[in-house]
Amino acid sequence: MQNTVNNWLDEWLEVYVKPCKKEKTYRCYDDAIKRIRRQGPEFLYKMVNEVHELEVQIFINSLASKYAKSTLNDMRVVINQSFLIATRNRYCDVNPIGKLSIPKEASQKNVRALTQSEQVKVEQAAKRDMLGYIVLFFLYTGIRSSELCSLKWEDYNSDKESIRIIESKTRAEVRTIPLIPEANNIISSLPHYNDYIFNSTRKSPVTESVLKRLYQRMRRETGIDFLTNHVYRHSFATRLIENGVDYKALSVLLGHTDIAFTLRQYTTAEDNFLKQQIYLLHKSA
Repeated sequence: MQNTVNNWLDEWLEVYVKPCKKEKTYRCYDDAIKRIRRQGPEFLYKMVNEVHELEVQIFINSLASKYAKSTLNDMRVVINQSFLIATRNRYCDVNPIGKLSIPKEASQKNVRALTQSEQVKVEQAAKRDMLGYIVLFFLYTGIRSSELCSLKWEDYNSDKESIRIIESKTRAEVRTIPLIPEANNIISSLPHYNDYIFNSTRKSPVTESVLKRLYQRMRRETGIDFLTNHVYRHSFATRLIENGVDYKALSVLLGHTDIAFTLRQYTTAEDNFLKQQIYLLHKSA
């Protein structure tokens, strides 16, 4: 096999990523490579040792109006990491890719939270779906999809009505999330098929694919076409903000190591709520 960049990306993905990284990371990198290929840059068809950083940076710059910064960063990570390993395998003498930059013109991806009325619609639809209780659990706890997939019965404390999150995206320590009665009732009513709390209709642990099909069903049922697992998380944070949550507490619940990140990403409220709040001034006048 010729060591073109195109061929090397496949080999790197299958040998260094798929067996060694989490499934979610593998899918993320795979998607990034597919996006790169759709653009058909010339460097894909060059030998690994013939590529120069300048042409790759020009390629990344050309996508500033097409992709958000987070998507471009995924591409940057894939290119950087794959060329680093290529150097270790002596496909090139030195890593030709230094530190690629993300163009400032690229947009910031914004994840919308559900409005209060949209959330009611989603909750009603969830109650009609066989796995809809998972949607409700997301809305009641704000945990990530990967964290829900990893939840085991040993992580559930029925006496304290809480769950322990061990698998986390960030470097945050193991965190404990108190369960409101609605969330606790969901867990306490589930059968023990195996070590994992949440299972599919086939009685096997839920996967990211199962959760994706679930939110796609919710989209069809509600007509809310931006629904994702992360939208549930943003909605959880937004509802707490609307009820005057302490931001440090919210940061801990979400598993963030930096409260400033929580403030940047989650301090939003819907227009109707803001109108209600400013009218407090009118009522007191």
